[in-house]
Amino acid sequence: MASAAPGADGLPLLDGGVPLLGHLAQFFRDPVSVLKRGYRSKGRMFAMNFMGQRMNVMLGPEHNRFFFEETDKLLSIRESMPFFLKMFSPEFYSFAEMDEYLRQRAIIMPRFKAASMKQYVPVMVEESLNLVEQLGNVGEFDLIPTLGPVVMDIAAHSFMGREFHEKLGHEFFELFRDFSGGMEFVLPLWLPTPKMVKSQRAKKKLHAILQSWIDKRRASPLDPPDFFQTMIETKYPDGRAVPDEIIRHLILLLVWAGHETTAGQVSWALADLLQNPGYAKVLRDETAGLLGGGNGGNLTWEHAIAMEKMDLALRETERLHPVAYMLSRKANADIEREGYRIRKGEFVLLAPSVSHRMEETFRNANAYDPERFNPQNPEAQIESNSLIGFGGGVHRCAGVNFARMEMKVLVAILLQNFDMELMDEVKPIAGASTYWPAQPCRVRYKRRQLDGAGASADVAALAKAAGCPAHA
Repeated sequence: MASAAPGADGLPLLDGGVPLLGHLAQFFRDPVSVLKRGYRSKGRMFAMNFMGQRMNVMLGPEHNRFFFEETDKLLSIRESMPFFLKMFSPEFYSFAEMDEYLRQRAIIMPRFKAASMKQYVPVMVEESLNLVEQLGNVGEFDLIPTLGPVVMDIAAHSFMGREFHEKLGHEFFELFRDFSGGMEFVLPLWLPTPKMVKSQRAKKKLHAILQSWIDKRRASPLDPPDFFQTMIETKYPDGRAVPDEIIRHLILLLVWAGHETTAGQVSWALADLLQNPGYAKVLRDETAGLLGGGNGGNLTWEHAIAMEKMDLALRETERLHPVAYMLSRKANADIEREGYRIRKGEFVLLAPSVSHRMEETFRNANAYDPERFNPQNPEAQIESNSLIGFGGGVHRCAGVNFARMEMKVLVAILLQNFDMELMDEVKPIAGASTYWPAQPCRVRYKRRQLDGAGASADVAALAKAAGCPAHA
């Protein structure tokens, strides 16, 4: 046989493996196609062979629930993503012991509650309007190269403050691009590949930059405190100061995870809307009804919360194009699941890229239909654990509400200011990296005629009017 199951009582093995490599090379080239083929041929549970290592795939809401409930019990997140340990540290966040993880998570979670989130909206509006001004009246732009830096600008401005963003924004973005190259799912991390070398060099530079800003803020605290000031002054419940290394890692994690996920997700969202102009009009009408005819500079937290149709559209994009196409854990013990055995040390995978398009979970699963998530729809499809683009359980993305808010703001302002159309076929990037739209994915745009006083107002004045502390 070309490939044999490393355990006869395990999940059904996907056909088509080759000697030695099994399914590894196929997966490296096009992971989602391999996962879809497994579902079509083997059903909701199947295994792949990566050079003798068994990779067990489970699909559907009931398996998603098991996966999240058993994380840190039968399933280990720490053992499943070694690249994270290399990018950060063994005692950091999800890879620390549970008590320490919960302590670290408690540092950042209050920053994403409603009371704190309100202060980020003016920043999101300001950076979105900066993009509008940069684009001018007519032209074209490529989705990821254009929206990616805006997402990074919003993160740097929100989490590090205006001064940091203005002085180091571009340098920080370039270093982060190199740092993100350390997210390696397939190749051994000891291989000195160019992207791994660049990632480690960028990591050292980023830590040095962040430490210099921590020292600066300690010497001259910002009053009133912003996100960064609050972070460096935070203490553990027992009164201990949070080590600087943990603060640096937390900032890197927030910006890195936010950029990797949000840059791709907002690009897919805009692409989906431009391919479905009827729903784009629904969102434009919703935005105009809330904001009036201006450029969106008056957009507030309350407006964004009221954008219910926009929320449905973003959830539908998360369903159709989950940037995290696969979630990974490692079995801490032998697991019996539906008559099959998953052995200790084997990998267990979820595949949102496949689960989100299963007809038994979502009717007309390949169709773009945001109204499927509308709670007022009698046929609404909102089963628990069916939508997992931002993870689930105790390890669900801490910044999901921030991400959704900035996507709402950015998409709303672009729709308010421009008529847009796609110039290229939209397809996912090739390979086993983050599932972004492939380049080029260009958008042709023309400035819309706007009514209202906000149409030509200065960006800084708009931010002040919206309540940004930096403009008070």
